[in-house]
Amino acid sequence: MSMRRSGARHLFLSIVALVAVFCAVASERAGVRRAGPLQRRSGWEIIGPGGGGAQFIPTISPHDPRTVLVACDMTGSYITHDGGQTWREFNLRTRVDAFAFDPSDPKVIYAGASGLFRSDDGGNRWRLIFPSVASGVSERMIGDHADHSFVAGDNWPGGMIQAITVDRDDASHMLIGIKSPAGLCVFFSADRGQTWREGCKVPGSAFRSLYFDPTSARDDRRLFVFTDRGAHTARVNDDRFKVEPIHLPTEATIAAVACGIDPVSRKPIFYLTTPARWENGKLSTGVWRSADRGQTWLEAHSVLDERVARPAAGRDSNALPLFTQIACSGADARTVYLAVQKHPEMAAGSKALTNFYGIVKSEDGGATWRWVLREANDLSPRNKHDSWVGRDYGPEWGEAPLGLGVGPTRGDVCYATDYGTTYRTTDGGKSWGQVYANDHADGSVSTRGLDVTTCYGVHFDPFDREHLAITYTDIGLFHSSDGGASWRHAIDGVPREWRNTCYWLVFDPEVKNRAWSVWGSAHDLPRPKMFRGGHFDRFVGGVCRTDGGLKAWQKSNAGMPENTVATHIVLDPRSPSGSRTLYVAGFGKGVFKSTDDGRTWKLKNDGIAGNLNAWRLVLLPDGTLYLLVARGLENGREVDGAVYQSADGAEHWRRVQLPAGVNAPNDLAFDPNGPGRMYLACWPRTVAGVERAGGLYVTADGGESWENCFAESAHVYGVTLDQQHPSTVFINTFDSAAYRSDDSGKSWRRLEGYNFKWGHRVILDPHHQGRLYLTTFGSSVWYGSTGGEPGAFEDVYPFQDVSRKGKR
Repeated sequence: MSMRRSGARHLFLSIVALVAVFCAVASERAGVRRAGPLQRRSGWEIIGPGGGGAQFIPTISPHDPRTVLVACDMTGSYITHDGGQTWREFNLRTRVDAFAFDPSDPKVIYAGASGLFRSDDGGNRWRLIFPSVASGVSERMIGDHADHSFVAGDNWPGGMIQAITVDRDDASHMLIGIKSPAGLCVFFSADRGQTWREGCKVPGSAFRSLYFDPTSARDDRRLFVFTDRGAHTARVNDDRFKVEPIHLPTEATIAAVACGIDPVSRKPIFYLTTPARWENGKLSTGVWRSADRGQTWLEAHSVLDERVARPAAGRDSNALPLFTQIACSGADARTVYLAVQKHPEMAAGSKALTNFYGIVKSEDGGATWRWVLREANDLSPRNKHDSWVGRDYGPEWGEAPLGLGVGPTRGDVCYATDYGTTYRTTDGGKSWGQVYANDHADGSVSTRGLDVTTCYGVHFDPFDREHLAITYTDIGLFHSSDGGASWRHAIDGVPREWRNTCYWLVFDPEVKNRAWSVWGSAHDLPRPKMFRGGHFDRFVGGVCRTDGGLKAWQKSNAGMPENTVATHIVLDPRSPSGSRTLYVAGFGKGVFKSTDDGRTWKLKNDGIAGNLNAWRLVLLPDGTLYLLVARGLENGREVDGAVYQSADGAEHWRRVQLPAGVNAPNDLAFDPNGPGRMYLACWPRTVAGVERAGGLYVTADGGESWENCFAESAHVYGVTLDQQHPSTVFINTFDSAAYRSDDSGKSWRRLEGYNFKWGHRVILDPHHQGRLYLTTFGSSVWYGSTGGEPGAFEDVYPFQDVSRKGKR
């Protein structure tokens, strides 16, 4: 290339760069928020650090090892087509328990959840194929987590699909394992899922695997069914399956199963894991292998057991290893990876045990094993590159893999998932790298699209429009200094035992860099799973304060018991700077008040009777306070929630009458232009299998009377009013939708493009008109238009619109 052409090229690139900068500045001035690295085709963007929650069942395409699926237990599923560089989240109404690829068509994928879904375009759009929509499908969302189920007119038995297998030589033949109310059922289809019939029932409480033996005759296929309690074989033909039990070497519960072909013998190899145990002073590892279709089993005695400490009596359960997940390459089952949950070892000359965990691998069908990822609570492996989870918490956060997936045709490719991350190897375990977050040169991170986090609020610095924070469960608090494009952890100085959950944050409106946050070691409140078993007092928490812009915190909870799980905080802006009046909701304790900038606190419960699950506070401009008390459980008995009002700064409280039948208030919003007009978001209760007394209610007289304005079957988590246009009301639900009303709740429309199952709050963007944030239980924060995205791309269009049901 000549110098002239090179100079011209540099000039051209400089002009392009200047145009790009001009366009970016123009967009900012026009009020358009800078798009993050991952823009969904629906028009919505998901922001946050990525990862952060439990991930499961990594499933690799047999056609392309760069295409991988992952699921989580908070209803989201994720797909990548570039080896984990980017992920797209999709939602199929509830968690997915099984994925399967069509062996002949790389674009066809199946997902098993509360129904069987199929994608014909590589995981973009999904449609329900069983139960059949044509049979007349309705949806039910019941209970505290709005558990999803389909009711249909065909032979759908109900329940969850836990296993899927497709015949390698004839993709029209499929089998699924359903955990139904009637037990574990295997259903068979001979027409690519258009019609189904029940093949058999098997004992157990959960499926572990279904496996078509590809070496059996095509017109007489053999099926192998593994559950947590046993194994069976059946011949698949036009009649009902004839099922025969397989004798297993142990009666212990089966944790995991892997199946594949030995390319030498051309026979299947089966692996299964069960709990280890001591037998006559000898270790039984609980890892088993069969190379003859289950007729005989060999125990993997050499799974690192030569280094296991053996107590003299051989009965110490603390010295037992624990092997859990197992996965092999379908085309070459001699390559197998095994998750080590616990491997106790004793160094020479020491009496103390160290528990190692990670992944071991065998390349000879389980005869010998070696560590390919070895971790301990104080040992980070050199061959693993992690992002913020590993750096901030250490390897003990994720622990051993919850899921393993090996390339069906590439044994050197393995994906692993744990309590906070997904990571992979492409060189047979020599090196491992995380695939959930982007690491930036300045130490910040951003999501790759694999978001598995629960959040409560988005909070805005009054002095810096680019500075915002997200309060999270499990991972505490993150903040961004570039408008949400990248994120940093903000937990320095917070007591380590508090850091699990930051429930809320408030900035001082007049003092730069000053803020208060509330914390607790009990996560996911107000969901009752946290206090169903009692002993809630074992959790700790309280208030922290910063004068350094969220970069460092100090405890600020004098006067509060150390076991105060603080779930909300509000600041009275009329109080003087330096002596702010603050109020805190203490779950199980009541309301605390401070008049000295949060240095000291006093309990203010006069008038609050019985249930003290203080959940949320609302401060009106005139100083009137409202307290929402969450529905609770005491000794297995449901305890009603409540709403209280105080007109004298929490010195005295009076009970506000709830709408008829309502006992679970969750959020409250007030109309600034209508004295006494408020909206109450409520959680329903299940009465005779039907959700009652939930939805949204409106009052025009301060709670003296209420009127339902959204379906009472709906699980409405949060309600928000546009303070500039109070007739515009937003709600978010646990029912796969958020809604908007422009006539004070008389009519509603769904915010299209957003369809995450478990929604939390709607938070309007104070800096960009027409934009909002949606916090979620499991999918971080969604950012998009206040009008939704009409006609937007969606994974599965809702089968029904809950806003049109129930009382109006």
